[in-house]
Amino acid sequence: MIKINLLSRETRRKRRQVRIPRTGIIAVAVLVIGGMWGYWYMVKRDLAQLQTDIVTTKEEIARNRQVIRLIDQYSRDRTHILERLALVQRLAAGQDTPVRLLDGISQALPEGGWLTSVSKVSGKLVIQGYASSHFVVAEMMLTLQRMTQLVHNVELNFSELELYEGRPVERFEIQLALSG
Repeated sequence: MIKINLLSRETRRKRRQVRIPRTGIIAVAVLVIGGMWGYWYMVKRDLAQLQTDIVTTKEEIARNRQVIRLIDQYSRDRTHILERLALVQRLAAGQDTPVRLLDGISQALPEGGWLTSVSKVSGKLVIQGYASSHFVVAEMMLTLQRMTQLVHNVELNFSELELYEGRPVERFEIQLALSG
């Protein structure tokens, strides 16, 4: 469709041209450039702050790794010390019985008797020795039976007459079952 304006020139509407002053354009350009510079400055400042934070965080991580290594070493040392302590306690608990047992055997040995060996064979204690008579062997067995905390089931394996330095003596072997 074609439009034709039949009005006279004077009555026709005049188009107005908007004239923007150069100072306005320059002012807008300065404001835009200033805003861009301000934004750039804020970003640069934030970037510097973030870089500082990164360095600080890396230093903190390094310190924390050192602390972690110390804690790991402490844990290993603690575990090792606890294992050693348990071993020492187990040895100390196990040491009491042999000492009391040997002390009891030495007190059970009457005059006229002597031991040649004391050994532990498959959980039983075997005592070998010599006595001047059967009565000495019997007395020793009775004394050993009274040590009920440490031994039970005292048995005479054998007793035989032998000559020792030209004198008749009884060679004996007693077997004890250990308690606990």
